[in-house]
Amino acid sequence: MTTTPIAIAHRGDPVAERENTLAAFAAAVQKGADMVELDLRRTRDGEVVVLHDARLTRLWAVDQAVADLDLTELKEIGEGTMRVPTLGEVLDAIDLPLMVDFTGGEVVEGAVRKVREAGAIGRSLFVTGNVGALRVLRALAPEARIGLTWTKPKAPPLSLLRELRAEFWNPAFGLITPERVDAMHAHGLKVSTWTVDQLSDMANVTRAGVDAVVSNRIGDLRRFLSPH
Repeated sequence: MTTTPIAIAHRGDPVAERENTLAAFAAAVQKGADMVELDLRRTRDGEVVVLHDARLTRLWAVDQAVADLDLTELKEIGEGTMRVPTLGEVLDAIDLPLMVDFTGGEVVEGAVRKVREAGAIGRSLFVTGNVGALRVLRALAPEARIGLTWTKPKAPPLSLLRELRAEFWNPAFGLITPERVDAMHAHGLKVSTWTVDQLSDMANVTRAGVDAVVSNRIGDLRRFLSPH
Protein backbone atom coordinates (compact mmCIF):
# COMPACT_ATOMS: atom_id res chain seq x y z
CA MET A 1 0.00 0.00 0.00
CA THR A 2 1.47 3.37 -1.05
CA THR A 3 1.43 6.15 1.54
CA THR A 4 0.71 9.70 0.44
CA PRO A 5 3.80 11.86 0.99
CA ILE A 6 3.80 14.63 3.56
CA ALA A 7 3.11 18.00 1.90
CA ILE A 8 5.61 20.54 3.22
CA ALA A 9 5.15 24.26 2.57
CA HIS A 10 8.50 25.85 1.69
CA ARG A 11 8.85 29.07 3.70
CA GLY A 12 5.08 28.97 4.15
CA ASP A 13 3.17 30.02 1.05
CA PRO A 14 5.62 32.37 -0.71
CA VAL A 15 3.33 32.68 -3.73
CA ALA A 16 0.48 34.25 -1.77
CA GLU A 17 2.49 36.10 0.91
CA ARG A 18 6.03 37.19 1.65
CA GLU A 19 8.06 34.09 2.53
CA ASN A 20 8.88 33.16 6.12
CA THR A 21 6.32 35.54 7.61
CA LEU A 22 3.40 34.69 9.87
CA ALA A 23 1.13 35.62 6.96
CA ALA A 24 2.87 33.08 4.70
CA PHE A 25 2.64 30.35 7.32
CA ALA A 26 -1.06 31.04 7.93
CA ALA A 27 -1.71 30.87 4.17
CA ALA A 28 0.09 27.51 4.00
CA VAL A 29 -2.05 26.13 6.80
CA GLN A 30 -5.18 27.37 5.02
CA LYS A 31 -4.12 25.57 1.83
CA GLY A 32 -3.74 22.25 3.57
CA ALA A 33 -0.03 21.91 4.33
CA ASP A 34 0.88 18.94 6.50
CA MET A 35 4.10 20.62 7.61
CA VAL A 36 5.73 24.04 7.27
CA GLU A 37 9.39 24.63 6.40
CA LEU A 38 11.18 27.67 7.78
CA ASP A 39 14.72 29.07 7.95
CA LEU A 40 16.71 30.39 10.89
CA ARG A 41 19.05 33.32 11.44
CA ARG A 42 20.41 34.92 14.61
CA THR A 43 20.30 38.62 15.44
CA ARG A 44 23.17 40.58 16.96
CA ASP A 45 21.64 40.20 20.43
CA GLY A 46 21.24 36.44 20.04
CA GLU A 47 17.56 36.09 19.12
CA VAL A 48 16.65 33.32 16.68
CA VAL A 49 14.48 34.70 13.87
CA VAL A 50 12.87 33.19 10.80
CA LEU A 51 14.49 34.31 7.56
CA HIS A 52 16.37 32.54 4.79
CA ASP A 53 18.77 35.23 3.56
CA ALA A 54 21.66 36.51 5.65
CA ARG A 55 20.76 40.04 4.48
CA LEU A 56 17.44 41.88 4.34
CA THR A 57 17.96 43.27 0.85
CA ARG A 58 15.91 40.90 -1.31
CA LEU A 59 12.75 40.69 0.77
CA TRP A 60 12.73 43.89 2.78
CA ALA A 61 14.78 46.36 0.68
CA VAL A 62 17.03 47.05 3.65
CA ASP A 63 20.72 46.62 2.87
CA GLN A 64 21.76 45.23 6.23
CA ALA A 65 22.66 41.83 7.61
CA VAL A 66 20.40 40.21 10.20
CA ALA A 67 23.49 39.52 12.32
CA ASP A 68 24.19 43.27 12.53
CA LEU A 69 20.78 44.18 13.98
CA ASP A 70 19.22 43.69 17.41
CA LEU A 71 15.73 42.22 17.51
CA THR A 72 14.17 45.59 18.37
CA GLU A 73 15.72 47.10 15.24
CA LEU A 74 14.57 44.17 13.11
CA LYS A 75 11.02 44.53 14.42
CA GLU A 76 10.86 48.10 13.09
CA ILE A 77 10.88 46.68 9.55
CA GLY A 78 7.45 45.77 8.16
CA GLU A 79 4.20 45.68 10.11
CA GLY A 80 1.72 43.24 11.61
CA THR A 81 2.14 39.71 10.29
CA MET A 82 4.42 41.10 7.57
CA ARG A 83 7.55 41.25 9.68
CA VAL A 84 10.48 38.94 10.28
CA PRO A 85 9.09 36.72 13.07
CA THR A 86 11.02 35.09 15.87
CA LEU A 87 11.10 31.32 16.04
CA GLY A 88 9.12 31.56 19.25
CA GLU A 89 6.36 33.53 17.53
CA VAL A 90 6.06 30.92 14.79
CA LEU A 91 5.96 28.10 17.33
CA ASP A 92 3.15 29.91 19.15
CA ALA A 93 1.19 30.67 15.99
CA ILE A 94 1.51 27.42 14.04
CA ASP A 95 0.43 24.05 15.44
CA LEU A 96 1.63 22.02 12.46
CA PRO A 97 4.89 20.08 12.42
CA LEU A 98 7.85 22.23 11.39
CA MET A 99 10.84 21.53 9.15
CA VAL A 100 13.45 23.79 10.76
CA ASP A 101 16.14 24.62 8.21
CA PHE A 102 19.40 26.32 9.12
CA THR A 103 22.81 26.89 7.59
CA GLY A 104 25.11 27.58 10.54
CA GLY A 105 25.70 26.29 14.03
CA GLU A 106 25.23 29.72 15.61
CA VAL A 107 21.45 29.24 15.74
CA VAL A 108 21.44 25.73 17.20
CA GLU A 109 21.51 26.43 20.92
CA GLY A 110 18.87 29.16 20.77
CA ALA A 111 16.64 27.14 18.47
CA VAL A 112 16.76 24.07 20.67
CA ARG A 113 15.93 26.18 23.70
CA LYS A 114 12.91 27.80 22.02
CA VAL A 115 11.61 24.51 20.66
CA ARG A 116 11.91 22.86 24.05
CA GLU A 117 10.20 25.80 25.79
CA ALA A 118 7.30 25.45 23.36
CA GLY A 119 7.06 21.70 23.97
CA ALA A 120 7.58 21.27 20.23
CA ILE A 121 10.64 19.04 20.00
CA GLY A 122 8.54 16.14 18.74
CA ARG A 123 6.99 18.16 15.91
CA SER A 124 10.22 19.82 14.80
CA LEU A 125 12.49 18.23 12.18
CA PHE A 126 15.87 19.99 12.00
CA VAL A 127 17.46 19.92 8.53
CA THR A 128 20.71 21.21 7.10
CA GLY A 129 23.61 20.15 4.94
CA ASN A 130 26.04 21.51 7.55
CA VAL A 131 27.26 18.30 9.14
CA GLY A 132 29.20 20.12 11.85
CA ALA A 133 26.06 21.99 12.90
CA LEU A 134 24.11 18.72 13.01
CA ARG A 135 26.75 17.22 15.26
CA VAL A 136 26.38 20.18 17.61
CA LEU A 137 22.61 19.74 17.50
CA ARG A 138 22.81 16.04 18.26
CA ALA A 139 25.12 16.68 21.23
CA LEU A 140 22.80 19.37 22.63
CA ALA A 141 19.56 17.52 21.94
CA PRO A 142 19.77 13.72 21.88
CA GLU A 143 16.01 13.67 21.32
CA ALA A 144 16.01 15.98 18.27
CA ARG A 145 14.69 14.77 14.94
CA ILE A 146 17.25 15.29 12.18
CA GLY A 147 17.24 15.38 8.39
CA LEU A 148 20.46 15.54 6.37
CA THR A 149 20.09 17.95 3.45
CA TRP A 150 22.03 16.82 0.39
CA THR A 151 23.12 18.33 -2.94
CA LYS A 152 26.05 16.13 -3.99
CA PRO A 153 25.63 13.66 -6.87
CA LYS A 154 26.73 10.73 -4.73
CA ALA A 155 24.46 9.70 -1.86
CA PRO A 156 25.80 10.21 1.69
CA PRO A 157 27.60 7.36 3.42
CA LEU A 158 25.32 5.28 5.59
CA SER A 159 27.83 5.67 8.43
CA LEU A 160 27.19 9.43 8.53
CA LEU A 161 23.43 9.03 8.61
CA ARG A 162 23.78 6.51 11.43
CA GLU A 163 26.20 8.73 13.36
CA LEU A 164 23.71 11.60 13.23
CA ARG A 165 20.82 9.25 13.94
CA ALA A 166 19.04 10.93 11.06
CA GLU A 167 15.36 10.28 10.47
CA PHE A 168 15.32 11.74 6.95
CA TRP A 169 17.64 12.00 3.98
CA ASN A 170 16.71 15.33 2.38
CA PRO A 171 18.13 15.63 -1.17
CA ALA A 172 17.32 18.11 -3.93
CA PHE A 173 14.65 16.59 -6.15
CA GLY A 174 17.01 16.09 -9.10
CA LEU A 175 18.87 13.48 -7.06
CA ILE A 176 15.81 11.33 -6.44
CA THR A 177 15.59 7.90 -8.05
CA PRO A 178 13.44 4.92 -7.05
CA GLU A 179 16.61 2.95 -6.34
CA ARG A 180 17.97 5.57 -3.95
CA VAL A 181 14.66 5.88 -2.14
CA ASP A 182 14.41 2.09 -1.81
CA ALA A 183 17.96 1.94 -0.45
CA MET A 184 17.21 4.53 2.23
CA HIS A 185 13.99 2.78 3.17
CA ALA A 186 15.87 -0.50 3.47
CA HIS A 187 18.04 1.12 6.13
CA GLY A 188 15.06 2.49 8.05
CA LEU A 189 15.39 6.07 6.78
CA LYS A 190 12.72 8.30 5.29
CA VAL A 191 13.24 10.55 2.27
CA SER A 192 12.11 14.14 1.86
CA THR A 193 12.91 16.21 -1.21
CA TRP A 194 12.94 19.86 -2.27
CA THR A 195 11.95 22.20 -3.88
CA VAL A 196 9.31 20.61 -6.09
CA ASP A 197 7.08 23.14 -7.89
CA GLN A 198 6.18 21.56 -11.24
CA LEU A 199 3.46 18.92 -11.53
CA SER A 200 5.72 16.67 -13.61
CA ASP A 201 8.37 16.73 -10.88
CA MET A 202 5.74 16.08 -8.20
CA ALA A 203 4.71 13.01 -10.18
CA ASN A 204 8.29 11.80 -10.58
CA VAL A 205 9.28 12.02 -6.93
CA THR A 206 5.99 10.56 -5.78
CA ARG A 207 6.41 7.57 -8.10
CA ALA A 208 9.91 7.13 -6.70
CA GLY A 209 8.36 6.61 -3.27
CA VAL A 210 9.49 9.66 -1.27
CA ASP A 211 7.96 10.23 2.14
CA ALA A 212 7.76 14.04 1.99
CA VAL A 213 7.76 16.74 -0.68
CA VAL A 214 8.75 20.37 -0.09
CA SER A 215 7.17 22.92 -2.43
CA ASN A 216 6.79 26.67 -2.90
CA ARG A 217 3.40 25.91 -4.43
CA ILE A 218 1.70 24.19 -1.53
CA GLY A 219 -1.78 24.61 -3.04
CA ASP A 220 -0.72 22.83 -6.24
CA LEU A 221 1.05 20.11 -4.26
CA ARG A 222 -1.95 19.55 -2.01
CA ARG A 223 -4.26 19.22 -5.01
CA PHE A 224 -1.82 16.85 -6.73
CA LEU A 225 -1.53 14.60 -3.68
CA SER A 226 -5.23 14.74 -2.79
CA PRO A 227 -7.11 15.23 -6.07
CA HIS A 228 -10.44 14.33 -4.50
